[in-house]
Amino acid sequence: MTHEFLLLSLLFLVPGGVIWRARPDLRGLMRRAALASLPFAATERLFYPAYWRPKFLFDLADRIGFGIEDLLFLVGLSAFSSTAYAVVFRRTPVPRASPEGPAATPTSSRSARPWLRAAAVIALMLAAAGALLAAGVPILYAAVAAMIAIAAALFVARADLIVPGLLGALLSAAIYLGVCLAFAALVPGVFARTWRPSVLLPGRALLGVPLDEILYGLGAGFAATVLPAWAFDFRFAEAARPAPRAG
Repeated sequence: MTHEFLLLSLLFLVPGGVIWRARPDLRGLMRRAALASLPFAATERLFYPAYWRPKFLFDLADRIGFGIEDLLFLVGLSAFSSTAYAVVFRRTPVPRASPEGPAATPTSSRSARPWLRAAAVIALMLAAAGALLAAGVPILYAAVAAMIAIAAALFVARADLIVPGLLGALLSAAIYLGVCLAFAALVPGVFARTWRPSVLLPGRALLGVPLDEILYGLGAGFAATVLPAWAFDFRFAEAARPAPRAG
């Protein structure tokens, strides 16, 4: 298959699409997470071709450093990684000042300040990854370490996010693995052809999926669960149960 990354990116949109339809209360969170994830598309030039060698639509990675596939991939990844904890544990985002119970959108998100807070943390993550890369750490491990370290630093202000962050990381990694397994079933041998051998985890895989990829899903889930809650000042409260159907 020529455009393997395009297929992978489309597969990554599936879990988020299911969550979008099933949990309207999480759509605001998903929109913010997707928008906040887009700057990371520019980091593709650090992964390609050092980490992998996919074919991009219109050869955009060779022309501008990233492709349409990166944008689709990030939207899909951010959608399920930011909401996995809330879905599995039946939680919904509510403003921290509000009483326990579901709420549509944290009111603080209407101002520019939350976005400035989010942008500052994203800039720190990118800077930290760049510093680690300059120090000789391979890009994937630098990216994961930066996401985890900067998000974990937010626990100083929000200790209540420790459990959601850890569980969100594990759940995101599980979904990431599931999507990669579907991808490998559709395109047999794709990981051996397109991915370069791992640097720190040589030959290590889980059900045929490189552990590097699962590690990336873990880091993304950790950051995507913690960062929006800190930046937009919401907490995870128990979601309302669906009303029983009459008759």
